[in-house]
Amino acid sequence: MRGQFEELVLTDTSAAPSPKIKKAATARPTKRGRPSHEQSAAISEAILAVAAELFIKDGFDNTSMEAIANAVGIPKTTLYKRYSDKAALVNDVIIDQVASWSQVASRQDSRLPNDLKKRLVHHTTTILVWSTKPDVRAVMRLALNAAGRGPQDVLTDFFGYTDMIAFMGNEIAVYGPASGINARDPERIAHAIMAMISGWLNIRGMSGPVSAKEARSQAEFMINLLMGGVDAW
Repeated sequence: MRGQFEELVLTDTSAAPSPKIKKAATARPTKRGRPSHEQSAAISEAILAVAAELFIKDGFDNTSMEAIANAVGIPKTTLYKRYSDKAALVNDVIIDQVASWSQVASRQDSRLPNDLKKRLVHHTTTILVWSTKPDVRAVMRLALNAAGRGPQDVLTDFFGYTDMIAFMGNEIAVYGPASGINARDPERIAHAIMAMISGWLNIRGMSGPVSAKEARSQAEFMINLLMGGVDAW
């Protein structure tokens, strides 16, 4: 399982052309009139993919709605029917990017053992690796740059920090008893785990991507320290 996990977290999907952008060429109706449901969905996907690329490449302030519409190949009015302004669009771009990464990063979750420590090490390793990927860091910079200009629940809670606390807390509550651990406050423990992750990323993450080997070593230390106390020293 460890080898399969390392293969997963080291896979860099940022270099591959986005299939959503490829759809842009076929998304536009060939005849005048309302696009079909399939065409409308393809246009929406293309907008998010193209907007993400332009926002990351040129920055939030230097990317106009007109430039995004032109790159997708749709009238500017079509874009404004979906998004009232750039803040609304960047909000959905971030949600779409995070959802895409989460889907890939969670592929092995169903194959994890019921052992709580192993599950927490796996999740922590995944967060450490993915949070330092260049494309993820680029979207993080975009979110910070756009902060204050869109819905704060997304722009100030990038990567779903609150959701991760809830997820980790649920893991502790569900799988703890099977490991002989009946936590009185799973959410508070999850807060502690995420605080350790965030603190380490703020220091180590700035120097570049983290390998699966380094991330797993750090994850094991964090979880052992939390679960074993001074015995992990």
